[in-house]
Amino acid sequence: MRKELLAVFSGFPDHHFSVEISKRLRTELIERKSLVFITACPLEYEQNDDDCDGMYQMFAEQGLPFEKHCVIDKRTEPRLAKELVQNADCIFLMGGGACVDQLNLIREKGCYEALIDCHAAIFGVSAGSMNMARKTVDFFESMEAFDGLGLTNITVSCHHDPKDIWRYEQTLRMSEDRTIYAMEDLSAFFIKRGRIDVVGTIYKAKDRQLQELTGEDIKELEQDEFRRVFDTIPDQFDKFRPRYSEELFTYLNTEAGIGPGKRVLEIGPGTGQATEPVLRTGCEYHAIELGQHLCRMMKEKYGELPNFKIVNDDFITHDFGDMKFDMIYSAATIQWIPETVAFTKTFDLLKPGGTLAMMLTSADYKSGNEALYAKIQNLYDRYYKPDIQYTHGNFRYTAAPEYGYTEVKRCEFKGQRVFSANEYVAFCGTHSDHVVIPEPLRTEFFDGLRKAVLDAGNRIVFNDTYVLYITKKP
Repeated sequence: MRKELLAVFSGFPDHHFSVEISKRLRTELIERKSLVFITACPLEYEQNDDDCDGMYQMFAEQGLPFEKHCVIDKRTEPRLAKELVQNADCIFLMGGGACVDQLNLIREKGCYEALIDCHAAIFGVSAGSMNMARKTVDFFESMEAFDGLGLTNITVSCHHDPKDIWRYEQTLRMSEDRTIYAMEDLSAFFIKRGRIDVVGTIYKAKDRQLQELTGEDIKELEQDEFRRVFDTIPDQFDKFRPRYSEELFTYLNTEAGIGPGKRVLEIGPGTGQATEPVLRTGCEYHAIELGQHLCRMMKEKYGELPNFKIVNDDFITHDFGDMKFDMIYSAATIQWIPETVAFTKTFDLLKPGGTLAMMLTSADYKSGNEALYAKIQNLYDRYYKPDIQYTHGNFRYTAAPEYGYTEVKRCEFKGQRVFSANEYVAFCGTHSDHVVIPEPLRTEFFDGLRKAVLDAGNRIVFNDTYVLYITKKP
């Protein structure tokens, strides 16, 4: 399960949390049995012990003592390190050393999977914060980007000081290839269920231009984090997200000529809702999935098949090299990508004559029971108040010709789903904008939905229309 809370800190020069940071920590850190630090200096045992105790005191002085605290470094046995991570309430990735040393320690101790899967709040400072990103740069070592832990897409430069000319210039150099968030000390990003709160002074650096972070910048970051909400619920997502009709895939595979010898890319497969009908044609199947847990589930399902390949990365930024495809398709995914990127990048990745296919489900539960529909709409009016609004519903599927594609063909196929009250609530919990409804509204909303369906005979029927948009590169 993806973490309930991530916190990205720059530094604490006086070894104290700021008032704003302390206030947030007191709100969030309710369970405080175990605090585990992971060092960025694996061989500095005396320093690690001192830093561990010193940083623990930062929590204790704010009225946030933990029952126990410890540090993982080179001395820690792998079995114990993994157990400590699995049982932690808060994990703090420390700074003071090289990013790569901390990453190597995490993998050497077998903690990577445990860190990704644990339920702890995960904090980072300095090198630890840099390592929380999918891609990071440690300019003290090199300007070459490398893979971090993938907990967030926010790539940071810590200890930013406008008066430090050398550090300022390194940040601008980093921004030539990617967006960098330069953080002054005592600043922080708090990330929870797609929502981002900022403390202190942070700058956005892009194309060698640096300016203080704005409200619009934060909204843009939240939309990026919003795409990752699905990864918090992989099992629920796998069970309740809609599949697509066999008729749709028979038509699509025939129209695109998919079979052995053809190379296909699926964008954002989730847990495989639209994968198997294409994979079983014998084509060379590739997928790119943003969610770490969703990607792992795909590997568990299909990883032993010789024609299956998947990469855990962001389609927007991933470098596919010289690879070209006969078909690229997405099932309720491409709308999460900015239109210009979606159409131009897929166009570049397709072979001449290649097919772009985009599918989605239009669900109707009104025609089967209008009284139930009215009750549910009243609940939405009362409780549907997500912290982050879903803004991806205006994707123009038919705009492909503006980017060089042929005319878009729209096809419809029919299906039906029947849910019990509990199943319906579980299904609603797979909608990204429902996941981020704040408590206690979220629980009250879902309880109301459950009661409405129970009162209607414990049955709600969805009459589905599977919509397929298909176009080709000339």
